[in-house]
Amino acid sequence: MDETPKRRVGRPSKYDWGDKRDICYKLYVEEKKSAQEIAKYFADRFNVSEEDLPCKKGFLRQFGIWGFPSRINKLSEEDERTVSNRIKEMWEQNISQKDIKDILVEEGWDLKGHVFNKLWRQNGLRLRIDQGYKPPDPNAPPKKRQRTSNAAEEATENVNPDDAIDLTSEPPQQEQDGFLNMSLDPDEAARRTQRLFEIQLESDQRLSDRKRRRRIRGYGHLPPDEAGLAPRYASETSLDECKAYLQLSNERYQAIRGDFEVICRELGIIKKTQCAEGVWEDCKKRLIRENMHLSAVMHPLQPDQEKKTIALDCVCCDVTKRMRVQGKSITIAQANNMLGLNPGESKEIRRLLYDILTADNFESRLVSGEDHFQELRHRWFASNEKLQQIMAENDPGKKKAVELLGKDAMKRFREDKNKRGERVIVQKNAHYGPGPGPAWMGTAPRSKKAKAAEAAKNTSPTIQEPNVRNAVEGRGYPQQRNGGLLATVAQATGNIDFGIDPALSTAGPFIAPQTNAAQPIPAYFRLAPGSSVVGNHPRMWLGKLASPTIPALHKAATSKAGAAQVKKVNGIVKDADGTENSWLVENNDELEVYLGEAGEKATFLVVLEGGYA
Repeated sequence: MDETPKRRVGRPSKYDWGDKRDICYKLYVEEKKSAQEIAKYFADRFNVSEEDLPCKKGFLRQFGIWGFPSRINKLSEEDERTVSNRIKEMWEQNISQKDIKDILVEEGWDLKGHVFNKLWRQNGLRLRIDQGYKPPDPNAPPKKRQRTSNAAEEATENVNPDDAIDLTSEPPQQEQDGFLNMSLDPDEAARRTQRLFEIQLESDQRLSDRKRRRRIRGYGHLPPDEAGLAPRYASETSLDECKAYLQLSNERYQAIRGDFEVICRELGIIKKTQCAEGVWEDCKKRLIRENMHLSAVMHPLQPDQEKKTIALDCVCCDVTKRMRVQGKSITIAQANNMLGLNPGESKEIRRLLYDILTADNFESRLVSGEDHFQELRHRWFASNEKLQQIMAENDPGKKKAVELLGKDAMKRFREDKNKRGERVIVQKNAHYGPGPGPAWMGTAPRSKKAKAAEAAKNTSPTIQEPNVRNAVEGRGYPQQRNGGLLATVAQATGNIDFGIDPALSTAGPFIAPQTNAAQPIPAYFRLAPGSSVVGNHPRMWLGKLASPTIPALHKAATSKAGAAQVKKVNGIVKDADGTENSWLVENNDELEVYLGEAGEKATFLVVLEGGYA
């Protein structure tokens, strides 16, 4: 009897795996990359869409056919108990979920995501649930778990315990019961209306008597003051106005702040009034001297020198103020540890205040008045035995931690009212001032790795100009998909061996041929009348556009003037009789139309401002 295995007959494979085994073995078995990472590797290296590659299961199925060793290492019952207890122990210490995972890896427990999430659920550590701060009702019938997408599941599972309190996710039916829709008593409504009237009256009177600074943004229930209102004193110039006077974008503003902080740390400066005579002014002169943009803006021939001097002084004072308060704030996790609370106990305590505010139909501290607000706080302290003990100790550090928990509960309560439309917002997404608005710094890192990376970034050498910094970070230039300096050199010289299967260097069934990089576009530039550039700038010069985009056009236009800003660009087109027509170019579409019309001799008329030739 012929025992030769029969060849499988069926639809031929969509992909040719013949020359991919070695590289897949290297990536999957030796480098421990996931199927998603391997797909991304192929997509990046050969410039193809991941949609044209096999799916995750397709890769794993083929790895099984090739006989690659399985990665499934199931924990024994004893190991599972050990890891579960270790997770619970770290959770009790208010360690974030990401840090818990990293610590487990360091201790030799490299758990898969689904295994970790299962242990996390079994320990009852998932605090971000439908009930918000409320504990689950033991008598309620169990809810059927709804199927969610992988992305939604991952977002739910990877919750940071530091922030695992979600007061914003109240179930819809709760809006129909309890105190959420409680209408105000007529007497209380009248009292609050009268209170708001008195607050507004007092605010207007204090402004007219110059006893308060102007209100740039809405505060509580008080709207902002009239736009264009001048500050009482020069030191009250807003940072947004400072940016406008100094012609700073948010990126340049942050770079200048970083440079001045480096100078202050070198000289041990933390406050202007504590500096020896002349030291503060010398620091500002050094900042101007080392920054090309400030050198141009603060040049004696430039206008509004008094306003610019005041603006720079305000920015520098704000830098030292931030340095003084830096590191003094604490997180919810730190507050919990100071008070001896785990995340679940902390959630319960904050929910107590949330319920008290709800029952009182609390509006704001300003409206309720200080006496009533303190009454609500004391009611909160009396509602929990641990809070009573903490407040009886009279420890300033612990009182600060309790204040933070209270502020978090009030913030969640206020956000919930906003979402339900029960609170009037006097100013929503408003922008007040002539500058570019707030410079968003991003969320502060929470995990140990992220904090270490942020610290390393802050201690790295400061690069003066934003365009140079962008070049280092890769912003503003065409991105190389399979990047890095070594990859670039290898493509140029062919002398570096990365140990990659030679068969992968050619296009395969799911690898598209690489396209050539775009060629730079040569162009003539003319300096338009009305430009304000310090120094001898050429009236006409040549430049090359790296790509047919506005950022590339502005970069080529400012190639002869450091820190200059392009205020206006016009494309020049000549008629048959030699007459020149000027067309304003403001976006990529208009630039593309102009380049197509101008042909090989593109000419731009540029208005430059603030540059230094």
